[in-house]
Amino acid sequence: MTGTSDFENMERDGWSNPSIAKGYADGFEMATHLVAEKLAESVGAKPNVEVLDLCTGHGVVAKELVTRGAKVTGLDFSEPMISLAKSSVPNATFVQGDAMATGFPNESFDAVTIGFGVPHFPDARRGLIEAARVLKTGGKIAFSIWHGKGSNGSFGWLFDAVERLADPLITLPAGPDAHVLVDFEVAKAMVEGAGFTDVKLIEIASELRLQSPEALFDLFDGGAVRTASLLSRQPTSKRDAIRSDLALRTRTEGTKQEQGYFVPAPSVVISAVRI
Repeated sequence: MTGTSDFENMERDGWSNPSIAKGYADGFEMATHLVAEKLAESVGAKPNVEVLDLCTGHGVVAKELVTRGAKVTGLDFSEPMISLAKSSVPNATFVQGDAMATGFPNESFDAVTIGFGVPHFPDARRGLIEAARVLKTGGKIAFSIWHGKGSNGSFGWLFDAVERLADPLITLPAGPDAHVLVDFEVAKAMVEGAGFTDVKLIEIASELRLQSPEALFDLFDGGAVRTASLLSRQPTSKRDAIRSDLALRTRTEGTKQEQGYFVPAPSVVISAVRI
């Protein structure tokens, strides 16, 4: 079995877990809602615009698109996510399927949105080529990526803590870099190579809302497949050290308000037009 196959199996097995799906939907709700607004704006969602929302997840982007009057089809390989999306957005159509091979005819949609799904593609370029195939000429695509290692925010804090405190012998299956496309030049080359032009990138100052400083560890441990897979296999002493480190960062660098702790989760939205 290849590393890519191992990665795909980890992703499919992880997101088929209803607990992980619900943990992501609840824990990342605030940040994903803000990004959903930017994705909808970027593709010009409005009445009579047909949008394919790839990796639709729990339907946060689909809901924003429907709110703007668009006709929405959401696709995801995760049955629990599809169930959450159907409950949240009854006015959209949801199908379980593969973003690498959607099965839709050529030039079926006016726009494609992908909310944080591209890093979960086993091959990002191939997934973007598939998105271009189902888009009409001149159609728009917009997708989002979290800032990762080295960034000032929750994902950056996690990577830093894992690098310093985790067992280095515990690793994940080989897979695509989940955050490399925050680099505009890297994103531009890949997106243009997939059949798009007029590539743009905007920074989004998204945030997570936590009930306690310790909840940041719990969010990554129970609401994201890659991090859950890595953290769940750590010895208890390592898990406790990482939890304490993230809690300290939350207390010292987050913002405490009546509703809880707010910590940065910066991301980008990349948009382009199909040639």
